[in-house]
Amino acid sequence: MRKAAQIAGAAAIAAMLLSGCGSSSEGDEESKPSQSADGADKPASGIDGAWQSKSANGTVTLAVIGESATLSTGKTACQGTVQDMGTTMLALKCSDGDDTRSMGTVKQTGDKLTVSWKNGPTEEFTKTEGKVEIPKPDLPSGTN
Repeated sequence: MRKAAQIAGAAAIAAMLLSGCGSSSEGDEESKPSQSADGADKPASGIDGAWQSKSANGTVTLAVIGESATLSTGKTACQGTVQDMGTTMLALKCSDGDDTRSMGTVKQTGDKLTVSWKNGPTEEFTKTEGKVEIPKPDLPSGTN
């Protein structure tokens, strides 16, 4: 039941991103403040949006809203935060406990986002526009 709730949370964040955000120019995106849980304005992460990459196992989708990040591989769902540690980092926790994509260093070049995962591959994501198909993770039986 807990895994289903984690996946539902990840899907909700992705759905908000995909349905509620329009595109903006790169310059505007970095200057927009976002609100933290305590109500204080914080700068947007600069990588807000939906991103997709192809891996040997299928499509990997990354959704970023401010300081929140969700990743779906079709086999697992991960959620966490975007952190500024001198460089932009993703800190994620995956529903199946896999740590392959738990900590990644992010580099953005135009509409490309390269994430070098500490315990996994380096992946190049492309910014997507419009509707994005979020791969549904394989759930253990009885969690529907």
